[in-house]
Amino acid sequence: MMKARQVLIFKSSVKTEDKKNFLMQLVKTHLPQVQDATVDLDDEDAIFRFETEECSVEYLTDFLQRYNIQVHFLDRFVVA
Repeated sequence: MMKARQVLIFKSSVKTEDKKNFLMQLVKTHLPQVQDATVDLDDEDAIFRFETEECSVEYLTDFLQRYNIQVHFLDRFVVA
């Protein structure tokens, strides 16, 4: 059975370009199950959005917390 690809949306504590780059590097290095990730620094909630088929909200939240990045889950939707 194919897993559904989903987009997870979080409010994040990422407010600077440096922190954003650090987060993107973390995702690339440690989360191969994440296909695409973005952080919107222009948004006051610094929306962190990513596409995955297997990465759970809990896993991601716990993982990022270890690197002092707070994320708060807002929404999830399935991509066809």
